[in-house]
Amino acid sequence: MKYDVIIIGLGSAGLMVADRLNDSGLRVLVLEQNKRAGVKLLLTGNGRCNVMSSDNAEDFVAAVHNGRFLRSAYHKYNVKKFFDKHNLKLKQENRRLYPASEKARDVVNTFKIDHAKINYNEKVEDLIFEDEKLVGVRTNIDTYYGKSVVICAGGKTYPQSGSDGSLHRILKKHGVKITKIYPSEVALIFDDFKELSGVALQNVKMFHKKNERVGDLLFTHKGLSGPLSIAMGEFVARFPEDKFYLDFYPELNEEALFEKLWQDNKFLSGKLPKSFYNFMIDKYFPENVSKKELRKFVSKIKRYELVNIKTMPLEYAFTTAGGVDLKGVSPKTCSHKKIDNLYFAGEILDLHGEIGGYNLMIAWFTGMIVADAIKEKFGLEV
Repeated sequence: MKYDVIIIGLGSAGLMVADRLNDSGLRVLVLEQNKRAGVKLLLTGNGRCNVMSSDNAEDFVAAVHNGRFLRSAYHKYNVKKFFDKHNLKLKQENRRLYPASEKARDVVNTFKIDHAKINYNEKVEDLIFEDEKLVGVRTNIDTYYGKSVVICAGGKTYPQSGSDGSLHRILKKHGVKITKIYPSEVALIFDDFKELSGVALQNVKMFHKKNERVGDLLFTHKGLSGPLSIAMGEFVARFPEDKFYLDFYPELNEEALFEKLWQDNKFLSGKLPKSFYNFMIDKYFPENVSKKELRKFVSKIKRYELVNIKTMPLEYAFTTAGGVDLKGVSPKTCSHKKIDNLYFAGEILDLHGEIGGYNLMIAWFTGMIVADAIKEKFGLEV
């Protein structure tokens, strides 16, 4: 049987594409190598699934790498309205929206995909071309032909979710350019605070010459975790030559903190977790307090250099940074500019965002773009 649309991957982006085409009358085949849909989606937000951010367009574009690619999509599509129509109640915490039930399973189940033929436990091994035209896909089980192929196979991180990077290799073989791949949303390896494993700090700043973030930090037996290090992980991966620093007390600048400590050596007592405070005092506070030595201590609090810091390996990251080069992709249709009938949605593209629902918004937006482009291709109403 020849299909109108073949969707590779039934994660967040694949679910959106399948849903938007569900009542189109098109013959849709979905190939998913896992035994169920939305495996990675079920893990998002520690199972609570932060489905989106309430940011305005400019903040959204700023929070997404290559975010300008989706600027028009932000104005065209209303993700909140989509979930409202699907009767998924959302609740807001700060700028993040979660399902009211706080269950990621409810997000997966909200998508209407009953009219598609879904083959689980089936892995795509190659794309099929005839007369230099994309006509279908070959799996470990069978060969399928289709008028449109949509790749929603994710990236190369968290391989247990099915995102094993195999589609990167296949696409490269057929001339699709893939940018440099590196981890995002990833913990950091750093030795200095291992003895403080389990200790958490609030309102810490991490920075280098290009980026800075403020958030909670967790010391682990391998290094640094928590929202702050997860947010900064991609920059450690992208700029390994840079020096990275921690500011453990961003409330005061270096000179103001020096003055406070000069007046009262115990100024930070009670303002930092006791175990961390004792660690820093024992290791760095001068025995004979002179201004010169005290400034060295203040520098350790305000600009603690993270020497030899690195990320956990790619497979331990939650999100892949990098992917299909956007120079070869139309922002209006998310189709390849040179290979007819080939579309992309989600993490397979060189788009990724900060923590806070942005990566799911990328999946939702690109899935909507692709589905509408395919409808237009077949002369259907969008």
